[in-house]
Amino acid sequence: MIRLRRAALIALFVHMVAGFCMAFILRLGLETNPDLQERLAFVASHRVLWTAGWLTWTAAAIAILYFYIAFSDAHQLKTRFAVYLTIVALGPDLTAQAIEIGVLPGLAHAGPESFLLMHRAAVVMSGYLGNGLYSLTALILVWSGRRAYPVWVSAFGFLVGIFGLMLSLATLMDSPAGMFWTNVLLVPSLLIWLAGVALSTGQKPPSRL
Repeated sequence: MIRLRRAALIALFVHMVAGFCMAFILRLGLETNPDLQERLAFVASHRVLWTAGWLTWTAAAIAILYFYIAFSDAHQLKTRFAVYLTIVALGPDLTAQAIEIGVLPGLAHAGPESFLLMHRAAVVMSGYLGNGLYSLTALILVWSGRRAYPVWVSAFGFLVGIFGLMLSLATLMDSPAGMFWTNVLLVPSLLIWLAGVALSTGQKPPSRL
């Protein structure tokens, strides 16, 4: 239980930093910026900021895997299937982040066509495939461990899975507005769930009917 609390706090902190970077740095080079030329100029001329912003999401991916493993172990879940989903998700997610960091800044100098095509591929890998698997993991773990937490903690855990799947759908449909609003709902839900797990872990389980 001590390990789970630590994992939840680490994931909470890392996702707070990553969310800050998404809101104030990365959005300038993403679809949330409707000015394509401004997007290209930002990615090309602010490579250090762009790289640092994406590295926080790399750390977030590793932190959520550690949290999911700790959650599964702490509650002695009989199946590791959910955790394996997140391990699989790391492949496309980290590949997409590598493209964002190592490929797109160079393409930003070459023109919009190649930049947009490669960025779209990265978004589908991370936002659709990777995020979809993270979300399925969350739903399975929350359901399996629901009796160990107050209802509000499990409720936010379920919201993480639901909003995550909605984000995956918006990504597949290439909807910038959908991706923006689902992220607005997803990130706070994730932070509240992680905080709830950290605060509730080790306490007496609530009575259930």
